[in-house]
Amino acid sequence: MKPDRSKILTLIIDQLHLDLASLEQAVAIARDTATHADCLGASKYETMGLEASYLAQGQGIRLLEIERSLEYFKRLIPVESSSTVALSSLVTLEDDQGDLQLLWLALEAGGLKVICDDLTVTVITPRSPLGGKLTGKRVGDAFEVTIAGNRRSYEVVAIN
Repeated sequence: MKPDRSKILTLIIDQLHLDLASLEQAVAIARDTATHADCLGASKYETMGLEASYLAQGQGIRLLEIERSLEYFKRLIPVESSSTVALSSLVTLEDDQGDLQLLWLALEAGGLKVICDDLTVTVITPRSPLGGKLTGKRVGDAFEVTIAGNRRSYEVVAIN
């Protein structure tokens, strides 16, 4: 069964909306905590306010990343399949154990997973080891990649 690219794109956008809403709440809570009078220390050793501000800053950066990812996917127009793996390709890989995985190659939202018709689709970027090796491959191409110190072999089974 050929995966429905439009449906998968909609699921990715929906998931990013959910992630954004959740993170907006977390940022607001962290900001309120960082600026609350009870968090201001009486001495330089009482650092709860400082720690909360670092948390708020980190969550703010993550919020910007998700907003950027959401805009990227909203503007994305699903293209028809190509003979080589490129940005926006939906790729089916088979590993050396015979396991299949479905990957969407994109510039943003690396690591995001959605489930479509009982298939897990993982977004990867060309900046990842797997995404970098995958770019430019054709159906039938085999390649190896080292991820977290483990060498894995893959074959491109389909490009949609």
